Amino acid sequence: MKENFRYMLFNWIKWDKKGLLFFWIRVPALVLQPILMAYIPKAIIDCIVQGATIGRLTLVVALLSACVALTTWLVPFMQELLLGSARIIRMRYAVIAFRKNLRTAYIHIESLDGREKNKRAMEFYRSYYSSSADFIETCNQSVVCLVGVVTSLALIYKINIGMILIILATCVGEFFLLKLLNRAEKRIKDKRSGIFVKFDYFYTLSRDAAAAKDIRLYGFADYFVYCIAKLIRELEATVSQYMHQSMQESAARALLNLIRELVAYVYLTYLTCRGRLSVSDFIFYFGIITGFSNWILNAVFYYANLERCCNDCAAFRAFVESAEESTDMPDLKLDDVTSIEFKNVSFTYPSAEQSTIRNMSFTVKRGENIAIVGENGAGKTTAIKLLCGLYYPTEGEVLINGKSSRTFSEDSYFDLFSAVFQDYSFLPMTIAENICAACDYDRDRLHTALEKAGILDKIESLPQKENSLMVKDVYKDAVDFSGGEKQKLLLAKAIYKNAPVLILDEPTAALDPIAENALYLQYSAMTDNKISFFISHRLSSTHFCDRIFFISDGQITESGTHEELMAKKGAYYRMYQVQSYYYRELGGDAV
Repeated sequence: MKENFRYMLFNWIKWDKKGLLFFWIRVPALVLQPILMAYIPKAIIDCIVQGATIGRLTLVVALLSACVALTTWLVPFMQELLLGSARIIRMRYAVIAFRKNLRTAYIHIESLDGREKNKRAMEFYRSYYSSSADFIETCNQSVVCLVGVVTSLALIYKINIGMILIILATCVGEFFLLKLLNRAEKRIKDKRSGIFVKFDYFYTLSRDAAAAKDIRLYGFADYFVYCIAKLIRELEATVSQYMHQSMQESAARALLNLIRELVAYVYLTYLTCRGRLSVSDFIFYFGIITGFSNWILNAVFYYANLERCCNDCAAFRAFVESAEESTDMPDLKLDDVTSIEFKNVSFTYPSAEQSTIRNMSFTVKRGENIAIVGENGAGKTTAIKLLCGLYYPTEGEVLINGKSSRTFSEDSYFDLFSAVFQDYSFLPMTIAENICAACDYDRDRLHTALEKAGILDKIESLPQKENSLMVKDVYKDAVDFSGGEKQKLLLAKAIYKNAPVLILDEPTAALDPIAENALYLQYSAMTDNKISFFISHRLSSTHFCDRIFFISDGQITESGTHEELMAKKGAYYRMYQVQSYYYRELGGDAV
């Protein structure tokens, strides 16, 4: 808890120093308010009893009222200023999380455990009442309570130490009750994060245009609602368990509060009846003792709240401070890359029992075109993600010019690749920004890329040309493209980046074999002096490649040119024959 408290305090001071001034102005204002409210009746009664003049009484009332008015104005004014500080700090944490999301290891984005950690971290910053925003108010109220307790003790210590100890004992009891409740809340938040991840998945799916077809045509709507209802019921059961515990502890706290009030009432009444306290003192001390009790009670509450803030901060830091690979490494010099090697590479997904890639080894030189083929699920895409640095091998190494890929900075390593995956997406921005990944781009270079990709005429026909917006889910006037046109835009993106290594991971799976072959040939024409990988489960588009790797069960089982593999009459040959027959039956051409 101490470490997380220091972390939040340090960030607050670093990000918003002015908030400290508002913080310390508000403390005395909050402490003085209840003391003044308790003292005003005493002062008035004393003036009356002592036979003070109207002028003196008026002056006393006016001065005290002015003090009350000043504190009454200062408290909400400083609170608004502190709320402004809280908003600044919350957004700072949100930006940290946003950056982490963009840079976190890809495997953590894919994994359920990674998404649950991300969801739990969001509890810290996602709303105006989250712990990152509540931290300043909690600290402020905690200091107020501490000053209030000390001030109250200075005023009432002569009354009876035994009564004060009874009040303290009841407050200690509340402290432990709130501590138990905090632990229960932490367990609830941890469990709730997993439920929210599932709920978000269903919610996103319900708005997905591709999923909407299956949901409607196959009558999934009712079952979809049933699944959502199950998650809500699970969430309600989890929250209800916490609420039941909270109600029990609230009842116990109410009983302790009753004991405190009775002790104060009875003892002060006893002193007054015995003539040891005047009526004005009775009113004043009762107000101070009640205030003292409230300071103690609030101190316990805000300590528990501070513990909650620290728990949420710990979850946030566990996500944003998780170690990433290739930090503080030298940049990879792209022009010097002449070879890429897989050396005994194996990879096992975190939740899997068996390896997806098993002891894979190969070397590719600059200028080579490599086809990676095999049945669906053989491990082709996983191998490419390992090559791109999206995954790191469980065993073995990926070598660049004989050096481990982990010895280079992540950003420079990613610059090595122009990759087009089968599950591509476009961002809600202009066509030019989608292709160039920047708002400040080389227009001539962009037009050259669009022309080589065969999409320039289409772009030039649009009213806003390359400045036309994309993604209709975000912009109503966005341009929509056909599947083939999107493939050409992806080709233009790869051409514009002009990276030393080109990767195509079945981006044409939705196209017919002839269109796919034509597009691959278009890519192949632009691979001069580059290393290129073409991944497909169709074998008719691999003739132009220098070598073909046939992958089965996570291993390269056959390697060679098309002619060499056909001559072996192994798995590649058999798969090619089956596909050739299929295409001939449809009236197409196998090659």
